[in-house]
Amino acid sequence: MTDAMTGVGRADPGMRSLRAAVFSTVCVALSALAHGATSGAGLPWWSLAGGWLLLLGMAVPAAGRERSRPAITAMLLCGQMFLHAVFSFGQCGTSVEASAAPPEGTLSAHASAGHSLLAGLMPGPAMFFAHLACAFVLGWVVHRGERTVWRLVRVSMRTAGVVTAPLAALLAAVFAPTGRAVPADARFRVFDRSRTDPPKSETVLLDHAVIRRGPPAVGRVS
Repeated sequence: MTDAMTGVGRADPGMRSLRAAVFSTVCVALSALAHGATSGAGLPWWSLAGGWLLLLGMAVPAAGRERSRPAITAMLLCGQMFLHAVFSFGQCGTSVEASAAPPEGTLSAHASAGHSLLAGLMPGPAMFFAHLACAFVLGWVVHRGERTVWRLVRVSMRTAGVVTAPLAALLAAVFAPTGRAVPADARFRVFDRSRTDPPKSETVLLDHAVIRRGPPAVGRVS
């Protein structure tokens, strides 16, 4: 729906959840492609699911109304940083599990593994520019889709009354009851057939009847 005073679009809970889910799906899909192409390694499924849930939790509160392009791009930049951390953590965890276990009693191997894990979370120049370009491209695409969706919402709200008013009149004319309505003060007399005496006759007086009683006029008596 839209605010009639400010003209700013506001979404109901269903539309907010749908917009947040579409936003998270598109963002995770393109970010995973850019991250995988730059790093040259695959991504585990749980990192994709975790990134999607993370973005969904961030997008649902922000999807309550129409957003501008700078606001969308800023949210996408924050999302790209979070997704890079989640994807890098997933790749480092997979590589550590795939590598051979270090010999017992060697602390240097554990220290080097922890150092490589922390270093892998920091984006390199190529990875940074890949996520940055992804954020700006997604910002342009999402903003265009945002404007289109809210334009359709406004048009549908304006034409809703024009379409529903004739339909409501037609349905009222089709399903309206026929015949004259019974007045509220109408009284019905029920004749009891078990009674032996007939009902008393009643005199009906007209509203516009003129009653003239008394002796005739003097001038007219011959």
